Amino acid sequence: MFTAHEVFDLAVQIEENGERFYRDGMEKVDDSAVRSLLEKLADEEVRHRETFYRMKRELGRQDEDLWADRISGAVLQSFIEDRAFSLEEADFASVRDEGTLLQIAVGFEKDSITFYEILLSFSPSAETAELIRAVIAEEHRHIGLLEEMAGELAAKPLTDK
Repeated sequence: MFTAHEVFDLAVQIEENGERFYRDGMEKVDDSAVRSLLEKLADEEVRHRETFYRMKRELGRQDEDLWADRISGAVLQSFIEDRAFSLEEADFASVRDEGTLLQIAVGFEKDSITFYEILLSFSPSAETAELIRAVIAEEHRHIGLLEEMAGELAAKPLTDK
């Protein structure tokens, strides 16, 4: 069984890992548009992390009890085991090019959304649910931006070297 504080700690960890992934990725790419996108996404992950910190701080004892009654440790543990990437460091050794990096980022964002949808289903208050929905919407927007950038990279003509 997870407490609400532990669940929000997981959400914070996911966002910290996302920020770190995007900042590390910025150092690995040559394309300035990709670098700019990664910086923007890293900054947004910081904002998401702060949102989850705020939700954690605002939890009252009654909210904590409601969460404890609702959260099934087995559900969250299964998610964490199946999607460890979001909670672990990215291995840049497997990143061959900017397109691969963007694909990994899309996977990270999808894992985050899945976790936040689970979190949303346990939310005891409308205010908390609305904040989680807003983060989910931004993560969906991140996927769109990443996929759009991947499409632009794929459409670039090869240069003669």
